[in-house]
Amino acid sequence: SAWYPKSLQCDVTRISNDTEVKVDCTSRGLTSIPTGIPSNTTNLTLTINHIPHINETSFLGLNNITEIDLRCNCVPIKIGPKDHVCTKSVQVDNGSFWRLKSLKSLYLDGNQLPSIPKGLPPNIMLLSLEVNSISSILKENLTELTNIQILYLGQNCYFRNPCNRSYHVEEDAFLQLDKLTLLSLKSNNLSYVPHKLPSSLKELYLYNNNIQKVTPEDFHNLTELEILDLSGNCPRCHNAPFPCVPCPNNSPLQIDENTFLSLTKLKILRLHSNSLTTVQPKWFQGCKTLQVLDLSSNFLAKDITHTSFPCSLPFLEELDLSFNYELQRYPSSLNLSGTFSELKHLRILRIRGFVFQELKKEDVHPLTSLNNLEMIDLGTNFIKLTNLSILTGLKSFHIINLSDNKISSPSEAKHAAALSMARGFPKQDDTSPMSRGAQYQSGEVREIHYFRYDEYARSCK
Repeated sequence: SAWYPKSLQCDVTRISNDTEVKVDCTSRGLTSIPTGIPSNTTNLTLTINHIPHINETSFLGLNNITEIDLRCNCVPIKIGPKDHVCTKSVQVDNGSFWRLKSLKSLYLDGNQLPSIPKGLPPNIMLLSLEVNSISSILKENLTELTNIQILYLGQNCYFRNPCNRSYHVEEDAFLQLDKLTLLSLKSNNLSYVPHKLPSSLKELYLYNNNIQKVTPEDFHNLTELEILDLSGNCPRCHNAPFPCVPCPNNSPLQIDENTFLSLTKLKILRLHSNSLTTVQPKWFQGCKTLQVLDLSSNFLAKDITHTSFPCSLPFLEELDLSFNYELQRYPSSLNLSGTFSELKHLRILRIRGFVFQELKKEDVHPLTSLNNLEMIDLGTNFIKLTNLSILTGLKSFHIINLSDNKISSPSEAKHAAALSMARGFPKQDDTSPMSRGAQYQSGEVREIHYFRYDEYARSCK
C-alpha cells in the first residue's frame, strides 16, 4: 500500500533507502500547498501552479527538506500563459521558510515578487529569484544570506518583463556575501557594473543589460573569477528577432585596456553582441589562462584580417567569431590574419555567418599549424565556391561544418558563370545574402542560438 495519502496530487519518489524523497507536484492546478506531503520529503517541486500565498505554516513539519522549487506560480503577463493571466504577485510572508533549517536551495522564479523575501533560513546556499519584479537590491535585503553561494537575480527588468525604470543596486549590497561564487544579474536594465562585489565570485553574469562602459575598477578585486559574461550590452541589432536598442550612435561597449587585468584566473569570457569593431590585445594581458572567448555577433569582419589579439591568448581552446559579417557586403574570401597561427591550443573555431563567396587555401593557411584544432564551423556563410581538398592541410580536425552554404566545385562554378553570362545575368553578385530579407528572415539563420535573446535562460519546466 502507498505510504502517503492517495489524495496527494503529486508524484513521490524514494531514492537510496529514503535518503532522498522527491515530491513532484508540477502543473497540477494547485491553489494551495497540498496536504499529505511525507514528513521526510527532501525535495519538493510546486512549479507551474497557481499558489497565491506562502506563510509560516505552508511547510510545517517538513524538517528534512533541502530543496523547494516554487517557480512559475504567477508568471509575468508578457511571458505567462494567455489562458491564465496572473495579475497579482505571489505573497510570501516574512519568515515563511525560517523554520526549514535543512533548506539549501530555494527557487522562487516567475512569481512577480516585488522584493527579496525576508526571514530566509541562514543555511540557504542557492537562491533563485529570476523573472520577478525586483528592481532594487539593498544591503538589508541580503544580510540573512550568510551562507549563500549561488544567487540568481536576472530577468527582473527587460522587454518581456518591463519595470520601466533603471535597476538599482546599492554600492556594497553584495559585499558581505563572502561565500558567494555565482551571481547572475542578467537582463535587468543595469547601466553599470555593481561595485564592491565579493572577491569570492567565480562566475558573474551581466549580459543583456544597458552597460555602455567597463573599467578596471569594476572587476579589480575579483581575483577568483573564472567566468564573465558581458554579452548584449551594446547589442548588434541588425536583423535581431527581438526588441533591440543599440548604444547611442551604434557605439560599441567601451572596454578600457586594463579592464580585465586583475582577472588572472579567468577561463571563459563572453563578449557576444557588443558592437565591437576591434579587439585589443591588451584586454587579455592578465588573462593568460583564458580558454573560451566568445566574440560572435559583433562587427569584426575587417579587424580579423589584421588583428594581433591571438598572440595574447596562448592557452585559448575555443574561439567564436560567428556572425560578424559586414552589412551590405559580400566579400570574395575570408582572409584571416596570420596571427591565428599563434593559437596553439585551439580546439574549436566557429566562424559561422561571416558571409563570403569563396573559401581559398590562403584563408585556412594560418590554421594549418594548429595541431590541436578538432572542429571548424563554417556554416551559414553563403560560400559558393571551394575546393574541399584545401582542408586536408589541417592536421587534427574531426569535424568541419559547411552546412547552409551554396558550395560548388571550381569546375561547376565556371560552368554556372558561363551559363549566367549567356542568359544575360551579371557574372558576380556582391550584395550580401544577409541583406536579402526574405531569405534571411525565413531561413535557418534565425534559429541559430546567436540570434536568441538568451540561450541560457531556464524555462518553468
